[in-house]
Amino acid sequence: MPIEQFKGTNPLFLPERFFAGRLEGWAVLESLVGGLLKRATISGHGEFEPDTQTVLFTEAYTFDDGHSDALHWTIRKGDGGKYTGLENRLEGEAIGEQSGCAFHWKYTRDTPQAGGKSFKLNFDDWFYAIDERACIVRGSAGRAGIPFATAHVTYRKV
Repeated sequence: MPIEQFKGTNPLFLPERFFAGRLEGWAVLESLVGGLLKRATISGHGEFEPDTQTVLFTEAYTFDDGHSDALHWTIRKGDGGKYTGLENRLEGEAIGEQSGCAFHWKYTRDTPQAGGKSFKLNFDDWFYAIDERACIVRGSAGRAGIPFATAHVTYRKV
């Protein structure tokens, strides 16, 4: 779906605003056929550096199977609603686009799993602002460009 279709919608989802401060969240991952794979709670904290137009954002996932994953993002605002991101387990960089209430974020990451394993997964996430303090994310995770799971995530600023 083209990001431009969200032009003029409100409230705006601006990563540099939304990810600044403390966040809490919840996630459910489902297989493409609808079975529950995992649940997680999320805590996050970010700081916006206006001089560099960069957000330093850390988020920690705690999964119901006992494993955890911490992401340390550096998200840089570019021109025309474009964003790039770095994180220590990424392959390359994350690419994002923002328009109106939506933010589209794509990346490939070596993602820790239960039992000490990790898998390189492709993520394709759509963030939708609900109001100034909440957003809902619908994402997909896959391997070799083929999705196998859907993520439903809710974030709330605290």
